[in-house]
Amino acid sequence: MEREASRDRSGWLRSCTKSSLLIGLAAILTATTFGCMDGSDSSGLSSRRARRNTPPAAGSADDHDVNDTEGANDTDLGNPNADTRPDAPSSTGTAGTQFALTLPNATPTIDLGESLDLDVSVEPKDGFSGMVDLSVSGLPTGVTASTVQAAISPGSTAPTTVKIRLTAAVDTAATAPNESSPLVITGRAGGATATANANFKVAPKLKLTIPVNVDALRAATVTYRDDWGAAFGANPRPLKTQQGNGIVVTVFNADSKQHIIHGASGFTHGSTTAGQEIQPNSFEMLNGAPRTRTLNVGANVNGYPHDGPQGVGASFRIRVEAAP
Repeated sequence: MEREASRDRSGWLRSCTKSSLLIGLAAILTATTFGCMDGSDSSGLSSRRARRNTPPAAGSADDHDVNDTEGANDTDLGNPNADTRPDAPSSTGTAGTQFALTLPNATPTIDLGESLDLDVSVEPKDGFSGMVDLSVSGLPTGVTASTVQAAISPGSTAPTTVKIRLTAAVDTAATAPNESSPLVITGRAGGATATANANFKVAPKLKLTIPVNVDALRAATVTYRDDWGAAFGANPRPLKTQQGNGIVVTVFNADSKQHIIHGASGFTHGSTTAGQEIQPNSFEMLNGAPRTRTLNVGANVNGYPHDGPQGVGASFRIRVEAAP
């Protein structure tokens, strides 16, 4: 009986010792897991590593890891279509009997959200003088053109050059590789007309600008406002392009102090190395050239200036959808 009791006591002790070890191991693993996730930075916000799936909800605290430099020196694959021009038109246009139109640039290209001035020269013939109304047809949806008049003085034989401003909304669909929009610039004066042709392209290229005095715009939580432009703030408009025609994004610092871009959900984090911050009134640079991040269809990214005393306010969001 005593031997059996001794065996029972020994078994009970081994069982308790084994259970205690398992409980201790579980506690260590739990502490390690939450220790990696939690913490706080100088702003008092969570320092968990940023999520990579979707941006945080408007007004929520972002997952901000002050040591998150994932991809800080990654080289972007880019998109050659962002920097190529369309082919020249096969025909320059049709001259009228009283004047002719010429274009110094017959392959105009514009970036998303930008404007350019298209020069149009009006050359009088046979003593023509008066006002020539100029218009543009063939522009893709989302691109607008100003209306312009060219004044030809009496007795003038030299061409008069005027500028037509073309503006592409940020959510204009980018032009697919090896394609372009044929434009016709028409001049009218009474019953006289003349035309000039161009091949136009909306490049899959975007300049994201850090606002002036961005520190003054910040709040202690994620606050999606229109500080970066209406397309990137509270009610972001999706950018549009084709599969395989990624939108190349550069970051320009319009502020008077240097900054670092914190990226999340697929927007690569900026370099935190001293001397590699984005300098005032300059592009973010990498290896001596403006740094690029190419966002493909399906991208849904966000970010904000990494540095600063008031946390992660004045954030931006960028969504990319398939062009219709």
